[in-house]
Formats: sequence, C-alpha cells, structure tokens
Amino acid sequence: MKQQGLRFLLPYMRPYRRQLLIGVLYAFIGAGAQAFSPTLLGHAVDNLTQGVQPRVLIYYAAGLIGLAATLAVFRYLLRMLTGQIAAGITYRMSADMFHRLLLFDKETREKYGTGDLLSRATSDFIYIWRFYSAGFQMSIHALFLLLIGCSLIALTSPLLALIVMAMLTTSIFIQIRLGRRLEQAFSNVQAQMAKISSFVEEHLGAARMLRAYAQETAVVAEFRKANQNYVADNLRFVLQSGAISPLPRFVVQLASTVVMFVGGMLIVDGSMTVGQYVQFIVYLTLLNGAAQMITGAFERLQQGSAAAGRIGEVLQRWPKIVDARKPVKAQLSGSIHFNDVGVWAADQQRWVLRHIDLDIPAGQTIGIVGPTGAGKSMLIGLLGRIHDPDEGNITMDGHDLRSIKLNALRDHVIYVPQETLLFSMKLRENIALGVPNTPESRIYRAAEQSRLANDLPQLPRGLESLVGERGATLSGGQKQMLAIARALVRDPKVLLLDDALSSVDMKTSAEIIQELRASQTRHTCVIVSQRMAAVQDADQIIVLDHGEIIERGTHAELLALNGLYAEMYYREIEQAQEDGPNVKSENGDANSARSERTRQQSHHSANPNGGGAGANAVAGNTDRRRASAAGPGQDRSGRARDADRRDGEPTHKRNVERQQLPGD
Repeated sequence: MKQQGLRFLLPYMRPYRRQLLIGVLYAFIGAGAQAFSPTLLGHAVDNLTQGVQPRVLIYYAAGLIGLAATLAVFRYLLRMLTGQIAAGITYRMSADMFHRLLLFDKETREKYGTGDLLSRATSDFIYIWRFYSAGFQMSIHALFLLLIGCSLIALTSPLLALIVMAMLTTSIFIQIRLGRRLEQAFSNVQAQMAKISSFVEEHLGAARMLRAYAQETAVVAEFRKANQNYVADNLRFVLQSGAISPLPRFVVQLASTVVMFVGGMLIVDGSMTVGQYVQFIVYLTLLNGAAQMITGAFERLQQGSAAAGRIGEVLQRWPKIVDARKPVKAQLSGSIHFNDVGVWAADQQRWVLRHIDLDIPAGQTIGIVGPTGAGKSMLIGLLGRIHDPDEGNITMDGHDLRSIKLNALRDHVIYVPQETLLFSMKLRENIALGVPNTPESRIYRAAEQSRLANDLPQLPRGLESLVGERGATLSGGQKQMLAIARALVRDPKVLLLDDALSSVDMKTSAEIIQELRASQTRHTCVIVSQRMAAVQDADQIIVLDHGEIIERGTHAELLALNGLYAEMYYREIEQAQEDGPNVKSENGDANSARSERTRQQSHHSANPNGGGAGANAVAGNTDRRRASAAGPGQDRSGRARDADRRDGEPTHKRNVERQQLPGD
C-alpha cells in the first residue's frame, strides 16, 4: 500500500517541482547554519581555554547569533513554502476526488458506502496535508542536518563519527521496518472510522423508522461494538507508534554515553581537545533532534501514504458512463428508437431487459407500467445514460446515445427520479438549479406546469421560502412537484419521469400529465408509474414483465386486449374502492370496473384477437412476444435469434477513451 500511495502522490507534485527545489535549497541553508553552530562553539571553547582576548569571544558570539538568525529565517521560508505546496496539492486532489464521486454510478457508491466515501473525501485529506506541510519540511531539514553534521564530526574524530553513524543507521533501519506495520495499522484505523461514519449516516436517516420499530437499544449496542473495534484498532496503532518514538532517544543517549567514555579517553591521551569534546556533545543533541524529526516525518509519511492509497483507490476507479472517443454534437428533437436492447445484471446473472424494440416519435407521451422488478426504471434510465445497454443500441434522431456528448445529451434529456434530491436553499434556487439567471416568469411558469404554484400560498414566503436540508420543510408531493418544475425550467426535449408522481394525489397527477401533453410539441415525455391512472392518457403505453415488452398500445387497446395491463388497471380501481367506499376513479367505481372487466372478458372470448384494428395489432404483437419468449432460436419479427446470443453473456462491448487524472 505504501508504494501505491507514494506512486499516486508523486504526479500531484510535478506542477510544484520548482517550488520543491526552492524548498530543498531553503532546507539546505537552514540545516547548514544549524550544523555549523557546534563547530563554532567548539572553536570558541578551545580559544577560551587558551586565554584568548574577550573581544574575540564577541566575534564568536556574533557568529552564533548570525547562524541562529539564518536558521530562523530559512525555516520560516521553508514552512511557508511547504504550506503553499500542501494547499495546492490537496486542492487539486480534493477537486479530482469530488468530480470522480459525482461521476460514480449507483452500484459503485453502494459498494463503498456514503460514510466510507465521505471519510476518504474529508479526513484522509488532513493526513495528505500534514505529510506535505509538516512531514516534507521536517524530513528534508533533518536529512540535511544529519548529512552535514555527520560530515563535520567525521572531520573532527573519525572513530567517534563511525560509532555515532552506525548507531543512527541502525535506528533508522529499525524505524523503517516497524513503519510498514504502522502504515497498515493506520489504514485499519481509517477503514474502521469509515465504517462508523457509514453507520451513523445510515441510521440517522432512518431514525424515525428505528423509533417506530423500537430498535434504538439494538442500534446503540451495534454502534458501541463498532466503536470498540475502532478503539482497538487505534490502540494497536498507538502501541506500534509508541514502540518507534523512544528509539531515537535511546540511541542518542547510548551514543552520548559512548562519546563521553571514548572522548574522555581521547582527551586524556591528547588526541582530542576540550572544545572538540563539547562540539561532539552539542552535535549529539542536534542529531537527537534530527532523529526525532525523522521519526515524526516518517509517521506522517505512513499516514499520508495510507490516506493517499485510499484516495487513489477511488480516483483510479473509472465511471462506466463516459463520452465516446469522438462524441458528436447533435441537434436533438426527441425521436427515440430502441433496437433489440438488452441489459445484463452480472451480480444477479440474469437479463434485466431483453429484446426491447420500441419507437417513440418526438413529442409523444409514453407510459411504462408493469409489476415490481419488471425493468421499468432500468428502461427509462437507459435514455438518460444512467446505464448503457449490454446488447443492441438506442438512437435519438438517428444518433447512437453513446456517440452523443454526455453534457449535450443531458441538456436535452432530463431524468426525474422518484426520490427527490433538494438542497438547503430557496425554493426558486432549487427550481432554477443549473440554469443561472433564469427569468422570474420562467420559474413561475415551471411551477404552474408542475402544479407547485397551487401550494405556494401555503409556504411562508412563496418562492423565497427556504427549503430545509433534503427538502425537510416540504411534503412528499411538494418535493416531487418541485423536481418536475426543476426539469421543466430547462425546457428539455425529452422528459423522463421515473415514478416521479407517486407522492402526488391522483387529481393533481392527472393535471400535470395533461399539462405535459398540452406542450407535447416541445417535450417527448416518458412516464414510469405504478399507478395506471397516471399513464392512461399517454399516446402509447408499454407493459413490461420479466424484462420484456409483453403488451403495447393505447389505454383502450390494452383494456380490449384484456391482458396484464387490464388486470392491473381493474385491480387498482377495486383497491381504491376497498380503501374508501366513496373513492371513485375517472372510469367509475369498483362495481362498474367489475362489470366492464366481465364484458371485456366475454368480448375477448368471442373475438380472441381483440376489438378493432388497433387491438388486433396489439394482440398480434403480444402473441409474437410470447412466441419469442418460448425459447432461444425462435423467430421474432422475421429475424432468427441465435441461442448463444439470447442466453449468453452480453455481446455488446464498448471502448471508451478515459480522461486522465493525475495519479493514474
């Protein structure tokens, strides 16, 4: 992990090579000034023992003060420079990190978890900062101090210098060996902290549900267990770090004892002067400080390397949805064609969608219904390139969606999910998100189209009302109407509503659909819904089951077909009557629904192909779909299907050009 972390950090240093070289120069000058101080002091002591004039001592004192001032100035300059480098590097890294997180697909985000990604995007950067700011300047200053100091004491007494350098080398080697374990221990601490962050984030969001199910005690116990694991990992890190910290002090103390004994013997036989002896003692003090700085820098290096490895793991994971090698800039009108589209779920080892052939003329409103798990959200997600098909292709105005530049596509195709994401800002700012300088009239018109304008008088300040975090001040229906208004203010060519009316009452939902149909010359609208009433006025309704289109047609044609759509539709009416005796649908109450269903079944028995040309077409299409589903190799729409292609792995593979980030 250390090599991976350091390898990832180095490219971010390249733009700062000049500043780094200047920093090395500052460190060299500062360390040189500090290293020459003991030599000057040793000469002063020798001159003092020889009875030198007092004015000579003044020169030595001035020299020592000058060296101290030089050290202070260049240490300050080095610290300022490394602080600027650290700020620039962490800024670039965090910007890359945030950009990559925004591009991640849902599966990747779920793999890591929100808390883990939050930890990597925040606390890990603190250790990157510490490494570049404090760790870098400490390490290069200490290294120069060791090199210069050891060179000077070698000139004074090679024997003592050899003893001291052997001890220091042994100390540094042991620190490096122990440091590898230290890095792994720190990685475990960060990983455990990420788990705690994920746990807190997940359970705070579900606090109301936990209280409703009386799970507070169980959740607190689980949190305590996670916290105990964090404490245990932290203690292991502290113990290993504590084993390294005393080592330099012990080595220097041992070296001081050796110098005192051997140096005393050398003074006795005249091989060393008192000044040289004092010089050695002061050098040992300096080298002790340098060794401690190296220990601190080494610890920061391990932490920074571990943090960089965690960040690099995320940054080196490329998003699945990217621009083509040579994307086209197309003028889109909203005409869509699905050509034998299939989506393979590798984790489930099954086809989520298969053999989807569908034409959506520009300006039409299309409804998509079906049982839970039929593939409705996956189908609508393909249009906004939230996913890409593994088989077949989707074209818009004759251009493959994958060939259209992503930004251009998403300017024209707006996706509104069921779960509305709002920001803690004014209502108007949430509506105009991503559309700067939006005119007031345009914002209000979008609010009218989504019927949010009907609720504005109930809000404290209308469009100026502050929306709480994640829309806490709004009801579920108001959130969804706001999300639709946000989409409409962008005037998209294609509007995708993924069950985006589920929290809106049926009357308001019908009004919104009618409003969208009234402006259908501007919008191609695709609506996924669990409620049949939300799509019954669509130009075409698609019924999905087990990932395939089993029925298609208008509301009347599908009722005449008396298939899955009719079953779901009449069940919805009956359920509404059961929920309240006074509840009626637009087509009558439950008794009327039963009568109509009986009549349709009788009519279908008399005429299996349905009623009218439209119904015949639908029934014929359904029969062909069922025949296609009978087994691999069956003829479908006049085209033979190879068995391996029907039941094997995805055949469509894409080559995309990756956008390089530093550290790849």
